[in-house]
Amino acid sequence: MEKPRTGWKPTCREVHRLVSEGLDRELSLVERSRMRLHLLVCKACTRFNGQMDLLRRAMRQGPPA
Repeated sequence: MEKPRTGWKPTCREVHRLVSEGLDRELSLVERSRMRLHLLVCKACTRFNGQMDLLRRAMRQGPPA
């Protein structure tokens, strides 16, 4: 497994991990800041984040009645 970098510019892999982990736990301020910084410049990760958000909302609604 790739070690996360320690700078302010995370890789796409790190952002995907943070987006996924954000489903299970609250991210720290530093994690959220790094992720948001990356999402400002990366369309692919922004798209992934949007897809995960749709999935999260669908799971909260539950199955159709």
